[in-house]
Amino acid sequence: MSHRSTAAAVRMRAVVIGGSGQLGGWLLRVLAERNHDAWGTFATTAFPGLVPLDAANQAASAAWVRDQKADVVFYPAGFTWVDGCERDPGKARAANVEQPLNLARAAAEVGARFVYFSTDYVFDGHNGPYAESAEPRPLSIYGQAKLEAEQVLAETLGDLLLIARTTWVYGPERQGKNFAYQLAKTLREGRALPCPSDQVSTPSYGPDVAQAIVRLIEQGRSGLIHVAGPDLIDRVTFARSLAEAFGLNSQLIQAKTTAELGQGAPRPLNSGLLTPRLDAWLPGLMRPLSECLLDFQLKLDEPGGWVRPLTAT
Repeated sequence: MSHRSTAAAVRMRAVVIGGSGQLGGWLLRVLAERNHDAWGTFATTAFPGLVPLDAANQAASAAWVRDQKADVVFYPAGFTWVDGCERDPGKARAANVEQPLNLARAAAEVGARFVYFSTDYVFDGHNGPYAESAEPRPLSIYGQAKLEAEQVLAETLGDLLLIARTTWVYGPERQGKNFAYQLAKTLREGRALPCPSDQVSTPSYGPDVAQAIVRLIEQGRSGLIHVAGPDLIDRVTFARSLAEAFGLNSQLIQAKTTAELGQGAPRPLNSGLLTPRLDAWLPGLMRPLSECLLDFQLKLDEPGGWVRPLTAT
């Protein structure tokens, strides 16, 4: 599509907190492709060109953000391990609420916009998929922290804030940690992969999510928006689609109910995100799963340091 590669007219100075992560890596790439000046940070996993930043050191990290004098600060960082959040609520709140709020305030002091990434886990999964107007009812510590962050950031930043909810993000990444990589490693080793058959959502392709977010910022958008793929499917169907795309044995994927799997934190089952605002502002940008799986394989051969799922460790 031609609209994917057209460079932006107004050059921005951008900071990506968590540039070593899945979305962070794609944000940096999209920003560079669209002729913006972008700097990324890392907390624990270094990659060339990234700056070390410990968001837990609130004074130092806020000073660094102010010094960048950015036009926009993206925050795809945080503690997103759902079961880990359930076990350590303090860490969940620090990484998902307190640290981004601190950096958002620093960004606002220099007039920068702030982009926060949230999740469909702010919903209870009884009546999904959800539009932006749906009432949140989080089931887990992770979902509660994300919702609290949405609320306090909105109160603090007003129109300087863009909140992007997304879900089941997959695609090439430099750390090789997302579900596609976990699945590939397990199946390649000939091991069975238990997978929840009763969790339904809207898989979201990382490169498309990043493209959408950068475009929205270029358009001057603020407020809350859902950025997710158009396919509403269960986790087993998603897993089998990934397996087949990479030539792996999909028969090793074992359908189990969430109750049978005994996951540590409650999950929203009938979930997913509707995207009426995104469809109005950037129609057709989020591609269907079948198209994204083809693109996934093509992008692994491009420069960018993406880990190949069949060699992930």
